[in-house]
Amino acid sequence: MDSGNLKPKLYCSVSIQNESIIAIRDDEEFIIEPLPFKHDLVLKILHSFNGMHTIKELANEYHIQDTNYEKLIELVDSLSEFGLILKNQQVNFVSGIECLLEIEDLQNKLLYETLYKNIFWTKCQEPKEIPFNVFIGLAIENYHFLFRESWFDAPILSWQGSQDARTLMNAFFCEEHGHDALILKSLNAVGITKEELFKTVPLPETLALCHVLAYWAANDPLFFYTTIGILEGKDIKLDSYVHAMENSGTVPDEFIYYIKEHSMINLNAEHGNLGREVFKNIPAVSRVDVDRLKAQTHIFIDIYNKFYLSVWQHYSTCEQLLRQIK
Repeated sequence: MDSGNLKPKLYCSVSIQNESIIAIRDDEEFIIEPLPFKHDLVLKILHSFNGMHTIKELANEYHIQDTNYEKLIELVDSLSEFGLILKNQQVNFVSGIECLLEIEDLQNKLLYETLYKNIFWTKCQEPKEIPFNVFIGLAIENYHFLFRESWFDAPILSWQGSQDARTLMNAFFCEEHGHDALILKSLNAVGITKEELFKTVPLPETLALCHVLAYWAANDPLFFYTTIGILEGKDIKLDSYVHAMENSGTVPDEFIYYIKEHSMINLNAEHGNLGREVFKNIPAVSRVDVDRLKAQTHIFIDIYNKFYLSVWQHYSTCEQLLRQIK
């Protein structure tokens, strides 16, 4: 569909404060920049986004043409990504897989802008520079994450949106059972016991990831399903973390063995493709929901990026691996 035929609807309040246009949605505040036009004109256009007029109609009303028209389209697209505008297309529904492909495009963009540039993943390309404690630290945090997986997988099992999607998720839940025990075996190989781990707490960023996934699973199942591909490693052959350990020259083979086994189980069972299979079985998603899912994708990628960043920041400098409860 021609973007000019979209009928955008503002999904926030906007005003000029300190020579900036501020958008407020719920408790979140955004600065809208860079602006394609003068502040007063942008504000008039934004207030005209009521879902009743197409972008072309508004462009004609405000005498916007050529390059400035393209900038107006870009502004609508940018605000839509953050859920500040609902595009309100004339076709109000897309198929589940079309929805996910749009989300994946945004996920990939954000991953390349953040996660793939953070120090943990860039150092994986130079594994000999990674401190030994970082390799062990990620295993510890992965153990804590997998040990709590029922927090965020269990609430989704009764979702009524699609019987086939529910069947896929229930099968996945059963397959995931016991994966924390594989990570534990690797940690045992470097002298860390189950009893010791029970007396420790994960990093705050690990708990944050667990809690937010549990919240989405219980309150926004559709969005939770969009996160599965990222969490299970879609489009990869083998975890870069495993490759880095194998080429580090410092990590013992017995530690790598079970972590690699876990990675291979996910790879061979095609867990990274689960999200796509789920969305293939969702007949339709409203355009309003698509825009909302895109807005929340920014939050998820930010939390996921901070999880790996925190592993590096803590374990590359810590003297004691286990964060014991005091």
